Amino acid sequence: MTTLPQTFLDQMKTLLPADEYAAFYASYENPTVRGLRLNKLKPSDIFNDLSHVPWCDQGRVYPDTDRPAKSIFHQAGLFYIQEPSAMCPAEVLFMDAAEDPAYRVLDLCAAPGGKSAQIAGHLQGKGLLISNDASPSRSRALVKNLERMGVTNAVVTTEMPKKLADRFPAFFDRILVDAPCSGEGMFRRDPEAVKAYTANKPEACVAMQTDILQQAAQMLKPGGRLVYSTCTFNMRENEDMMAAFLDAHRDFTPVPIDHGALGIAPGLGSLPQAGRLFPHLVTGEGHFVALLEKTADSADAGAPDFSGEKGMRVPKEFADFWKENLTCPMPQGEMVLHGVSLYLQPEPLDLRGIRVARSGWHLGEVAKGRFVPSQALAMGLRMEDFVHVVNLSEENAHRYLRGESLDGAGLFEKMPKDKPWVAMCYEGYPLGWARLVQGRLKNNLPVGLVVQ
Repeated sequence: MTTLPQTFLDQMKTLLPADEYAAFYASYENPTVRGLRLNKLKPSDIFNDLSHVPWCDQGRVYPDTDRPAKSIFHQAGLFYIQEPSAMCPAEVLFMDAAEDPAYRVLDLCAAPGGKSAQIAGHLQGKGLLISNDASPSRSRALVKNLERMGVTNAVVTTEMPKKLADRFPAFFDRILVDAPCSGEGMFRRDPEAVKAYTANKPEACVAMQTDILQQAAQMLKPGGRLVYSTCTFNMRENEDMMAAFLDAHRDFTPVPIDHGALGIAPGLGSLPQAGRLFPHLVTGEGHFVALLEKTADSADAGAPDFSGEKGMRVPKEFADFWKENLTCPMPQGEMVLHGVSLYLQPEPLDLRGIRVARSGWHLGEVAKGRFVPSQALAMGLRMEDFVHVVNLSEENAHRYLRGESLDGAGLFEKMPKDKPWVAMCYEGYPLGWARLVQGRLKNNLPVGLVVQ
């Protein structure tokens, strides 16, 4: 058992009744829970034999002996490795959502991308998702994960919240603030969280959380909803933080969470509407979730109108590529070109002066009179969208993921001509591109995705 900080233990004794504290403390003798979440953008029937996570229909708990991240299905984006309790905030964000939401959603502290990918699953390719993380280095993992999961309606930014608030006042229908916190809920799972903990860390986190919430409040539309979550138990970062926020923002009200349906405990103190996940009560680690709504008669000014920010015309090279290699209709949206990289945004946006890691769905590169498709384009499409497809055996899929080129003989019903782009798939799910040249499928998998 990890040696827990005494200040933390003293705090938990004040939060929980004596008998419940004993059960809580004993839970740290148990192994951490391992979870994964199926991707709603790529429906499948895998992992149906695993235990389900009560608060997330797509959530599963897998044995410690399993290694799902090594699966070809993981590379194909069919699931995301995610701690079960971390699946709760995004589910609460879409509680009572429209049946077919086309919301504008902001994930303000998004890296490494698990909750953003979960949000994208709820949106089903509609609306707009802005996934932000102030750290450019952490945002690289965010971009990689969103692309693997086939998310096509996300813009990834790397800005401080105030910069976004100045650009997007009263703009979003839903906002997720999974705030930086003292990480007490991860002590069983992550020994490094214990090492980084100090008695004054919650106080330092409160200052950050207060500022982040202040900016998020400005970006939410009247009638919109905001989820605030942490992976800590400390009341100063949770219920007390919400009480201070609600006192300063009278146009926000707490929305009761359906604790029974989710299988979680109510919030403590004056905020029973919120949700608590304790490791002695649920199959997961520690988490706090609160749902707030901005009143429809808020005095906020209207959202900015970016309709004048028209994108470019569809490049001929891209149009020709689409006609020759894809069967589905060309997606609608605003095309933007950064250098040679072509992106598709779900709607016009003014991102000038904003640090952007991905301007939308990365379609590929336009250069020297030709178009080279991106990995993100392949992962955002279905097998039936491609003209030329190879559905690989398990052995050949592993070879492809190791960066090898393959002999095309016997892999096509009829060998194509003229060097087409070929979708390399496994069990009907795209893994990436190859170019058929003189009978060889030349591997086009990005170097960073090659499995060693």
